[in-house]
This record gives sequence, C-alpha cells and structure tokens, in this order.
Amino acid sequence: MALFDLDNTLVDRQAAFERWARRFARSRQLDEGAVELLRRIDGDGFAPRSSVFEALGRQYELPATVEELVADYRLTYLREYRPDPAVQEALTRLRGAGWRIGLVTNGPPTQREKLARAGLADLIDEVCISDELGVAKPDRRIFETALARLGVAAEGAAWMIGDAAVPDIGGGRAAGLATAWVHRGRRWQERSFRPDVVVAGCVEAVDLLLSASPRFQAPSGRGAGHPPIASGGS
Repeated sequence: MALFDLDNTLVDRQAAFERWARRFARSRQLDEGAVELLRRIDGDGFAPRSSVFEALGRQYELPATVEELVADYRLTYLREYRPDPAVQEALTRLRGAGWRIGLVTNGPPTQREKLARAGLADLIDEVCISDELGVAKPDRRIFETALARLGVAAEGAAWMIGDAAVPDIGGGRAAGLATAWVHRGRRWQERSFRPDVVVAGCVEAVDLLLSASPRFQAPSGRGAGHPPIASGGS
C-alpha cells in the first residue's frame, strides 16, 4: 500500500499558486513585483492567508479589505489546479499492479476539490484530510486511520510519499511506514531521521516502488521491513 501527500507531491501546488498570483495581479493592474512578492510571502502555502494579504496591502493600495481578498482567494485559487497526465498514468500503473492508494493531507475539506480538478479522485482508494479527522500530520494517528481504512496492518506494510520532512517523513516513520521524500530541488536538512529513499517526484516514486523486489510490494500487508532501494535525487 502507498500513502501520498497531496500538495507538491500528487499535485503541483507551487505552479497553481503561481498561475493564481499572475491572474490576480493582472486583474488588479499590478506589476510583476506583486507576483514576486506573493511568491515570497506565500511560505509554500504555510503562511496564513490573512498575513499574505496584509503584507501585500502594505506594498500596494488595494480597494478591498484583507477579509475580502482572502475570500476572493478561497473562491478562485482552486480553479488553477490542472491534471498532470504523467501522475495519472503513474497511479494507474500502481493500482494495476495491485497496490492500494491512500491520500494523507493536512488542510481543509477543499483538498478534495484539488484532487478532482487534478483528475485523481477516481485513482485514490481512501482520503484522509486533517480538518475532517481532527488530527494532522505528523501525528501518527492520521496515518493509522489511513492504514485501517485500507485494511492494512501497520509496520512493514506500506509507504508514505511526500515533500515535507517532518509532517510526511517524520510522521510516516513514527507510524512504522517506509518513506520516500520528494526533494523538489532541495537538500535534506533533518539530522535526527532520514527518508528511506529520495525522489524527484511522484512518478519516480511509483517507478521505484514497482521496480523493487516483489517481497516489498505486498499490498496485502505482508511485506517485509523498509526496502533499501536506491535514492533518486538529493
């Protein structure tokens, strides 16, 4: 079984935000500097939206309140997600090989809309979203919920693939999962733990899972340990 993170793992959140920022700037006749500012203060999606628009308001005089700008963002941002045929094909191959696929993501219920707009909803067997469950990564309980819903035993039975060191890799390891870190051009910084494998993206992770020894694939939960397969990046 394979559990995946959503943003910047299964879907390109960075590209979606970039598209939204450019559309936002054009609609308000702002210069390229506004796009660069939004990119910088976005915090890879972790910065509170109110803080983002407060910072933007200090730089540009906008005829709207922070609350109005946040509401407009919530309404329009999700429209910028696009299907990625390579990711769709990779998940299709994984399911065709007998793997069950789960999504473990922090965020609001609108994460489901991202899945739908990316054309991935029908390729995911179970979806676990932190705001729906009341528990968030890296808490091992959200991973254990996904395992239980997929009917898989705990340690040695599954992988967690994600781009966030502590929520995805640290949390996955705490739940007894093998882990694959999506590096996105970054170097691993954590010293207290490491992923089992480093990959460039979802497609490479699927390729590695499918090429590993069959005894590690066991979607039924009878796999053995954490396979020492080769790193795909740094």
